[in-house]
Amino acid sequence: NLARQLRRDQTDAEAILWGKLRGRQIEGAKFRRQHPMAGYVLDFYCADLGLCVELDGSQHFDEHSVALDEYRTSI
Repeated sequence: NLARQLRRDQTDAEAILWGKLRGRQIEGAKFRRQHPMAGYVLDFYCADLGLCVELDGSQHFDEHSVALDEYRTSI
């Protein structure tokens, strides 16, 4: 499962942010890591707020990834 693999292989930035989001530390909001939704895997998601947080690292800088990110943003 891709989401499980991404949770296991998180980036340094994801680990730092997860340390701040986990355990309802911010206003009691429950966040999930690497949450599958509509064919994508969201870095962090809070269902109660309908809030998604994406961290873009170097994996988003190549031409193909830029095009995919632009498409995802447009929908």
